[in-house]
Amino acid sequence: MTGLEKNELCLRIYQDIINGYSTLEEHGTTFYIKHLRDIDYALFEQKKEAYRQEATSRGLLSSGENLQMLIDTGHWSRPEESQYKALLAEIDNLKKTESQIFLDSQRKVIAARVKTKEEELEVLGKYRNLLPLSNTEGFATEKLNSFIMRFCFYKAADLKENLFTEKEFDNLHMEEVNNFTNLYFGNLSNFSEKNIKRISCLGIFINSFMLAQANPYYFFGKKISGLSNYQTSLCTHGSSQKNVLEHSENTMPAYTDIDDAVAWLDRERDIIKNKYSKTKSPPSAPSGGPPSKTERLEGISVPNASQEEMESIGFEKGAQPMNLVEAAEKLKKKLGKETLNIHDMVKLHS
Repeated sequence: MTGLEKNELCLRIYQDIINGYSTLEEHGTTFYIKHLRDIDYALFEQKKEAYRQEATSRGLLSSGENLQMLIDTGHWSRPEESQYKALLAEIDNLKKTESQIFLDSQRKVIAARVKTKEEELEVLGKYRNLLPLSNTEGFATEKLNSFIMRFCFYKAADLKENLFTEKEFDNLHMEEVNNFTNLYFGNLSNFSEKNIKRISCLGIFINSFMLAQANPYYFFGKKISGLSNYQTSLCTHGSSQKNVLEHSENTMPAYTDIDDAVAWLDRERDIIKNKYSKTKSPPSAPSGGPPSKTERLEGISVPNASQEEMESIGFEKGAQPMNLVEAAEKLKKKLGKETLNIHDMVKLHS
C-alpha cells in the first residue's frame, strides 16, 4: 500500500470514527453499522447468559460435559487435554511477547515460533475437534451472533431503527445472513489498532485534538461512557501523541507516508521516556584520572538492529555514537602508523 493509499484509508476510517458508525451500500440500499460501546458489550454478556440457560433447558450439554464424553469413549485423554491447554497458553504468551518486542527482526523470530506452535495445536486437536457443535456454548454464541447483527445494522444515520426485526432476520436465507456477517466483519477489519494509531498521527486529527485540549468531551461533544470503543482508542492514542509533540526537543519532519510519522513519534516517545525516567549515573572515574577499563570497553551490540533502532537503544543506555572508521583514521595520524594493532584499537574506546 502506498503512502497516498494509507492516507486515504485513514481519512475514511477517521470519518466513520467521528460519526460513530460506518456507512455501507448493498444492492442500491444504504445502511449503517453502529460502532459499539462498553455498555453494549455488557448487554451482549447478559444476552449470552440468557441464551446459555435457554440451551440448558432444551437439554443441550456444555462443552465440558461433551469433552468428558469424548474422553469416556477413548477418543481423547486428560494428558492430551493438558498438553492442548499448555499449547494454547504458550501461543498466547508468545503473541504477548511479540507485541512487546522492540526489534522487527526479533518479532519475526517470535512470529515464526507462533506459527509452528499453531500447527502443532492443529495436529494435536484433530480428535478434540470431534466434540459436538451442538452444546450450550455453541447455541448461545450462535444466538448472540444473530442478536449482534440485528443490533448493529440500522436504516438511518440516527441509529434509531434497526435494519431488521427479529422475525425478518430469522427469515433471511443463510446466504443472506452470511453476506451481512461478512460485510460486518469486513468493515471491522479496517478499524485495527494499527490504523487507529495511524489516524492519531494525522495532522488533521492532531490539530483539532490539541485545540480541544485533548479533552474527549470537547472533541466529541459527549461524555466518556457515550464514546464508542474506537473513539476511546483514538483519544488514548491522541493524548500520547500530544504528549510527545509537547515534550520533544525535535520538530517532526514532513512525511508522505503516515507510517514514517508513526515511527518518528514512537522514537521520540522512547527518548522522552528515558529522559524523564530515573537518571542512571554512569560509573565515575577517579578525579583527574582516566576512565576505568570497564567503562572504556563498555559497548552495545544488537544483532540485526537498524540504525534508528540502535540510536534509540543507545540513548536509553547513555551510550555515545562512534564512527569507527573515522576514529581509526584519526588515531593512525596521531600515532603516525599505517595500521593499528589490538592495543591501539582498545584506545578507540577510551
